Amino acid sequence: MSGERGFALLGVMLVVALLTVVVLELTVAMRLEASAGRSFRDDLLASHLAEAAVQQALGEVLSQAPIQAVDETGALVFYRIVPGSTMPQRLPSLPRDRVVLGPGEFSYRLTDEEGRLDLNTASPGRVGRLLQALGLDRRARDVVVDSLQDWKDADELPRANGAESEDYYLKRPVPYHARNARLQDLAELLQIRGITREVYLGGLEQPGLAEVATVFGRDAVNVNTAPAPVLAALGLSELEIADVVQARARSPYTVVPGRLSGRGFTVGSQTFRIEAEGWVAGARRARVVTVVRRRPPASGGAAPDDLAALGLVTLAWRVGGER
Repeated sequence: MSGERGFALLGVMLVVALLTVVVLELTVAMRLEASAGRSFRDDLLASHLAEAAVQQALGEVLSQAPIQAVDETGALVFYRIVPGSTMPQRLPSLPRDRVVLGPGEFSYRLTDEEGRLDLNTASPGRVGRLLQALGLDRRARDVVVDSLQDWKDADELPRANGAESEDYYLKRPVPYHARNARLQDLAELLQIRGITREVYLGGLEQPGLAEVATVFGRDAVNVNTAPAPVLAALGLSELEIADVVQARARSPYTVVPGRLSGRGFTVGSQTFRIEAEGWVAGARRARVVTVVRRRPPASGGAAPDDLAALGLVTLAWRVGGER
């Protein structure tokens, strides 16, 4: 009889232990599900906040101000021409840093895409001078310049310091082909021989190609927004660069000065980069980088909320990433 009671007690203890394990597993699973649900909710909220940042930035772009420059903090500002005045009038900027919206915040950085050097159209000489201004030595510059040309041209014949699919890219750990056409996105540079993440992103004291280059430029570079490496790429001397930077800090150029005429400059832009972020609970959880261009508003069948109807076209839209 006592043996039967012992077996019964042992059975009860096993059942209790099993139920405890099941309850613990259910508790952990519920906590994981709740955590995943909160993470999904926060990510979704942050993505909407980043898109809200883009919309606010578009409001600044749509000012149609003909002149853009950078202020003392390096932020892009817009100017309009006042009839009868020789001085352009600065338009007020909207708040761009950690703007509270509902349960989260958004930030955005608005920059001039036409203040950068267009790598699709720039001559090898200009690309070489840009790389020199970024601190690359002669050997590294030669590799990047030739490899960039090989990446864009239609053939598979490598230049002296360049690279093509058969001799280089298809032998990489993860093989791929050279595009053999114009660059479609700036991040594509990271696939080209010689362009390391350091060259692309830069460092604390030196910008990278992501800051000074574009694949969406037009015929000229905005002298009011071009950083020093881009001014050097267009052939300006150190003395000329210092003069331009000091003059535009006092007041942006409303016309290209005579000494810079015919050297590839303009004073206004139509193409802009927006780097937007969504923040939830003090943490950045979403990032969007888009490039937009102003153009005459579309008429006819365009929807009232269509960007084309507003006079904008989206050239690039990238979710996440560093640049």
